[in-house]
Amino acid sequence: MNAKTGIKAILLSVLLLPALAVADYSKTTGSFEETVALDGAVLLDVDTGSGSIDISAGSGGEASIVGKIKVRRESFWRKNPDAEAIIKQVQDNPPIQLSDGRLRVGYFKDKSLGKKVSISYEITVPANTEVVADTGSGSITVTDIAAPVSADTGSGSVKLENIGGPAKADTGSGSVKANGVAGSFEADTGSGSVYLMQTAPGDVEIDTGSGSAELKGVVGALHVDTGSGRVVVEGRQEGPWKIDTGSGSVRISLPDDAAFTLDAESSSSSITVNHPLEVQGKISKKHIKGDVRGGGPLLKVDTGSGSIKID
Repeated sequence: MNAKTGIKAILLSVLLLPALAVADYSKTTGSFEETVALDGAVLLDVDTGSGSIDISAGSGGEASIVGKIKVRRESFWRKNPDAEAIIKQVQDNPPIQLSDGRLRVGYFKDKSLGKKVSISYEITVPANTEVVADTGSGSITVTDIAAPVSADTGSGSVKLENIGGPAKADTGSGSVKANGVAGSFEADTGSGSVYLMQTAPGDVEIDTGSGSAELKGVVGALHVDTGSGRVVVEGRQEGPWKIDTGSGSVRISLPDDAAFTLDAESSSSSITVNHPLEVQGKISKKHIKGDVRGGGPLLKVDTGSGSIKID
């Protein structure tokens, strides 16, 4: 074998190894499906170290749980030689327990077994089920639940759709989309955008390290803090609103008859107020304080870099 042929053989081996590893990994998967009878409303508590969680409303009186199992590899190149036995252990004893009104999914009695697998869940429960969902890495989707919802992922997106109660979403890295929340709402993302459509009154709190925030139908108190990102808010004040962004523009839309006390500051751009404002103190292009229609709840807006517009 000459030098060129040897180099080609080595390169071909390097290129093929990842493909072989992926093909081998496919043999380390399995699934289970369980139906749990429910007597009245319960709290669904789902936890998985790595994997997605999808929860939706189904028929009353039972919960349907599908788990998709992947056995963790011993290394990038080597699968776990006991993969088939591990899958069978999980299938024979799925991590599902119902006790004292709490349906726990993903909590292994044998914690060493839990560390060997990642499981993604597809779950249907009665609409009046309170939900707590937590994954170390993976997306979370919750749909058509008429009760409080809490969703937490270390890395991945959170999507909430038609939630009939207060909701909370937390992700270390990923976007949050809440389309239809009937009550208070909290969202925290280290990196990612936040979208909210609120359908019933409740206080709103948003914190994003880096990412935009778009909030519609807000009725209640509001606190938005973003390190970097555009903020757009539409709603009606039922308490103080405080919006702070290190870098990004702020756009606020209020009813035509809104009455509020304004304190708006932009370090490096313009401030526009399309409401009748009675200015307090010295007039400044970068800092405006005053009352609109005699004053009311405080509207405080601060951006380090970006324009402010209040319609």
